[in-house]
Amino acid sequence: MSFSASQAQVLARTVPLFRSLSPDDVSKIFAHGNTLRMGKGQVVFYQGATGNTMYVVLGGSVALYEGQKPLALLRTGDMFGEMALINNEPRSATAVAAEDCHLFMLSETTFQRLLTKRVSIQILLNIIGTLSHRLRETNTRYAKLQNEVAPPT
Repeated sequence: MSFSASQAQVLARTVPLFRSLSPDDVSKIFAHGNTLRMGKGQVVFYQGATGNTMYVVLGGSVALYEGQKPLALLRTGDMFGEMALINNEPRSATAVAAEDCHLFMLSETTFQRLLTKRVSIQILLNIIGTLSHRLRETNTRYAKLQNEVAPPT
């Protein structure tokens, strides 16, 4: 899928996965990846399934579930499934289109073979930054729950 220079500039500025990449780099990434449209309620992937593709929400929203428990609602610019590029463990959640959505898919093959080393390293750094932010948010929520259950004395 090709994107115009202005679309690539917007993605380079607004999508955390593409932070610190040039619009030209983003255009090249999209040239190697695929996009898909999902209807509301369609499953992107199931918890426990093996995967080697990550996704970026280009429009709409995707809900993540652990079993029946909602975990997160991801919107335009958010990425998910990124752990599939890092390890070969089963998916930790089920991803479902919460509304009609447009997704960008980046496979492990594309990541390892087609992207330049500089771009791949920057994407990995961006993934690490996102995972670190999510862990920090989870730690904060956990600490608040601990305080509600057993307030400090």
